[in-house]
Amino acid sequence: MNISIGFLGVAFAYLLAGLAEAQGGCSNIVTRRDITSLSPQEWSRMTNVLNKMRADGWFEYYANIHNREFGNIHGNDNFFPWHRRFLRDFEEVGQRYDSSFAVPFWDELHDSRNPAGSVVLSPRFIGGNGFGSCVRDGLQAGWTLGFPNSHCLTRSFDQGGQMQSWYSPEYIYSIMQRYNDMHGFREHIEYSLHGSVHLGMGGDMSTYWSANDFAFWLHHANLDRLWDQWQSWGHGSTMDGSNHNGNAMSLGSSLPHYGEPAGSTVRLGAGRMCFQYAGGSSGRKSARAMSLVTQSPNDAVREADAGLSALPERLRRKWFPLLAGRARSMTGSAPINGTRSIQSVSRSIGKPLPYPAPLTDMWVLMHGFDRKAVARIMAEAKQFVEEINGARYLSPY
Repeated sequence: MNISIGFLGVAFAYLLAGLAEAQGGCSNIVTRRDITSLSPQEWSRMTNVLNKMRADGWFEYYANIHNREFGNIHGNDNFFPWHRRFLRDFEEVGQRYDSSFAVPFWDELHDSRNPAGSVVLSPRFIGGNGFGSCVRDGLQAGWTLGFPNSHCLTRSFDQGGQMQSWYSPEYIYSIMQRYNDMHGFREHIEYSLHGSVHLGMGGDMSTYWSANDFAFWLHHANLDRLWDQWQSWGHGSTMDGSNHNGNAMSLGSSLPHYGEPAGSTVRLGAGRMCFQYAGGSSGRKSARAMSLVTQSPNDAVREADAGLSALPERLRRKWFPLLAGRARSMTGSAPINGTRSIQSVSRSIGKPLPYPAPLTDMWVLMHGFDRKAVARIMAEAKQFVEEINGARYLSPY
């Protein structure tokens, strides 16, 4: 890769600013927002930064790091803290070009039923499927990337012109309620939403160097946002499981490539984590709400909340333990039975939950995942859909 003088100047400024930030705390806390909330002017300003970063070789730089560390940061409990540090690294570089730069997130749960139809994949934002694999519209149209070789940015949706459904807001909401340990939470997110988005997009997103695609940064910002919400539910310092070496994972565990403790990532707005999420844990109105899992319109959130609270008690205990014993209907009275109440509160345009895309054998092999753990989680996700649909819940998403 040819490194320009501009690249070296930005890199030097980045290192100095990063050192000062790590030592002195945050002087500039940026807010990561849903990409669809950005105005045309704000998106234009962002694309200006991203094009400069691409011209100076930063996309190749980060794709190379992700490729090199791939086996150390997937399939173990480095996953969340490492990717948060990686995202912040990318964001800090962007701020050398524009101090207001913040990586936006893609609320993929809102688009989970029909991902290919998302406005995020329109020419207005990051563009859609590849033509002959090459992306020809949106942010990275016509880009030539240098890692691992010179090539156009590629995408190849897993269903041809469409994508198989991803994991529903309801399923991710269930995971966040059922797992109080990092290992359980990480495993269920990594083997569900994380993998389905990468596989659905295909192309560069399905490779070791997926950071070539700006969709990678949007996707991982959303996963990090979900981790932030889970942390705010009483798991702010939760760090367990095992790391890439098979050693116990703790707040003091050293993150691959960075050599910094995992605990340095757990608190937003402190140290180098100088960012927050719009509508996130720092500004939440009530804890453990569906509205914090997906930033869908209020009517959809209310419909989902009412429908889930009206599920039979046995299903709430099993899948939504935080809702157990707290059933309500649209009128505020307890439901007589799940079916009647669900029919009354999910009465608009709701649909049964779709079956989400499973991980492929190639993806499991590529990551070195525990096949038994993957099979267990895939079976659980299928059972979730069958049982929730069987109770006649209708999803507004």
